[in-house]
Amino acid sequence: MFRPALLLSILLIAAAPASAQIEEERPLARFRQEQLQQIVGLPEEQARTVVDRWSRYDREQFEKTQQIQQLRKRFNGILMGPGSEEDKSAKVKPLLDQFVDLRRQQAELKFKFEDDIRGKLNPAQQVRLIVQVEDMQRRVVEALRQGGIANRPNGPLRPGGMGGGLRRGER
Repeated sequence: MFRPALLLSILLIAAAPASAQIEEERPLARFRQEQLQQIVGLPEEQARTVVDRWSRYDREQFEKTQQIQQLRKRFNGILMGPGSEEDKSAKVKPLLDQFVDLRRQQAELKFKFEDDIRGKLNPAQQVRLIVQVEDMQRRVVEALRQGGIANRPNGPLRPGGMGGGLRRGER
């Protein structure tokens, strides 16, 4: 149910150059931790544990995404190059098997991550997280459009900066 956030995390990491990822990781982690504490209602230590697991998931997904992108480039090179359809099919077959395996690995990483996170949240916190995910995604996308994830006082990643969602004690 909160898989859209995972997809966004993958897309954000895959789209960012490696140096930008390092610069952006801390503000993103800080944003996630604040959201988990303020919106989902996690104590600081529990939020940090979830954020650490989320960061590990991001790194694992990024690695798989890079491998998939490399395979796509190889697919294009083969399919756009010379040779008969039969020759091209023979060349892409082992790459296709690798591609499918990487996609399966990405799905397994996602399910493992979700199971780990759910195990750290009570049912009320799980519901708050699910409700909040879309708002968190929107904020991250908006921050990237505005030049990156920054720690500006009323920026999109600041609580209340572009807020929404269900906070603890609200209906």
